[in-house]
Amino acid sequence: MWEDKYICYKCVSDKYVVQHIKEIGNNAQVCSYCKRKRKNIHLEYILRMMNEVFEYYYDMYEDIYDTGRGDSAQDVICGELGVEWDVAEDIYQFLCDEYNPHNDYDYIRYNDGFVYRHINNYSGELAHTWSKATDSLMKETRYFNREVNDFLDSLFSDIDKLKNRESNSPIKTLTDDVHLFRARVFEDQEEVKQALEQPEKNFGPPPTTLARSGRMNAQGISVFYGATSVNLAIAEVRPPVGSIVVTACFVPLRELKVLDISALDSLSFGSGSKFDPQTRKTSERAIFFSTLSRKLTLPTFGKRQDSDYLITQVVADYLSDRNKFQLDGVSFKSTQVDANGEDAETGYNVVLFNKSSGVRHAADKSRRYNVEMYEHIEYDQYAFVPEIQLIVEEQIKPRYMGSFSSSYDTNDTLLMKSNSMTYHKITGVKYRTSETKIHQGDSIRKQEPPQKFDDLMDF
Repeated sequence: MWEDKYICYKCVSDKYVVQHIKEIGNNAQVCSYCKRKRKNIHLEYILRMMNEVFEYYYDMYEDIYDTGRGDSAQDVICGELGVEWDVAEDIYQFLCDEYNPHNDYDYIRYNDGFVYRHINNYSGELAHTWSKATDSLMKETRYFNREVNDFLDSLFSDIDKLKNRESNSPIKTLTDDVHLFRARVFEDQEEVKQALEQPEKNFGPPPTTLARSGRMNAQGISVFYGATSVNLAIAEVRPPVGSIVVTACFVPLRELKVLDISALDSLSFGSGSKFDPQTRKTSERAIFFSTLSRKLTLPTFGKRQDSDYLITQVVADYLSDRNKFQLDGVSFKSTQVDANGEDAETGYNVVLFNKSSGVRHAADKSRRYNVEMYEHIEYDQYAFVPEIQLIVEEQIKPRYMGSFSSSYDTNDTLLMKSNSMTYHKITGVKYRTSETKIHQGDSIRKQEPPQKFDDLMDF
């Protein structure tokens, strides 16, 4: 009987289980397998731990076609615990006795005809808590939502200490050697000309009164959406053929700290023992971060957009508001560019929060440019050569130095390079698609209902 079975720490290889046996075991009895009298525990403890590993990390399948895709329960026990086959066989038999149902309606967990496959996408309690939190956002309140706030506190508490698989932090620093591009779509040249008269104002973030709801901001909250390449910036605004796009380049005036959301997809939490509950928690967190990364960056359409954007906006608000992280914004890979193109690997989008999105000279109403769209060549011939010239007015020297005021806000974080603006006429759009043929199946004959008898004389 399994009630009389004991196993010592030398008959197990998993480090967590070995340490567990050493801490709670004793040598009052002989190990049932090596017959040595050293610290051991009752096999009952191993059964419970092994069953939890099966429940948490493995799915079972009935391998009726003998495909070989999966392992037997005994193989899983050998591999996870690091035990000999006779130990695994005992544990398996005892698992069948202890955890298989004794009725006809509950599913059987352990069976010789089953194979077991490792689960790679389980996010457990985190996913359940996230579901409850987002549900409360939809149905209760967005602001001062304690449930959402507590969840995000626990999720991001040590984000500044985490590393990805290359041992890099998901928080990166943008310096003045990083160029951020913004793109605006116009219908005609007259609109372009008006915007170019005050480019710092018109190509930077919109004023709060005009700020529309976006992926990382609620309506009325102005943030800076930019990209690290011109092509990426144009792709993100999705201009129609025939329209005009003007791109402008911005450089940071100070170091900016941004959280790379795409890096959350590859965070490393180490590889501990599956028998350790802490390993399960870190595994859940890694998988959840990967899922969250996709949710925050994938495009949304139609009716889903408002609800999906609500979630990403709340996460952005949270990260912006936490002084602990001192974040200026977030970055993420674009889903609008060719996955095999030159921008796919190195290009990314950057969203700077309201507090870090000020553009130098944007608030200076007196700062204007003279704009000419055509250059006169000769007679009545003109060439399309758009040009802007800063209008500089001679400043009257103030009588007292105390009356001098700076022409820009010292809190500004971005400088627009007015000599790097580009005019783009959209002449075509390329699409990459994945094709799946729609098969024509056989016709389905619809049976007509039996006709009703109109007259008893039909008998």
